[in-house]
Amino acid sequence: MSQRTNVTEIKCSDCGKTATVPFKPTAGKPVYCRECLAKHSTPRGTERKGSSAESNEKQAWSRRRTDWK
Repeated sequence: MSQRTNVTEIKCSDCGKTATVPFKPTAGKPVYCRECLAKHSTPRGTERKGSSAESNEKQAWSRRRTDWK
């Protein structure tokens, strides 16, 4: 079996519990334990604000050339 080598011990930004994460946290950004992360995460299959088809269509229009003749 392989061992995790990139594990960092953190203090949860919400509850203060000690936990481990498989990455090095970025300074100034909150880091959560597994339970608190579940509270802050959007459930899969639900749309987030700004990720709708309308938003994708706007992005597609912004990539189109406007100087077509």
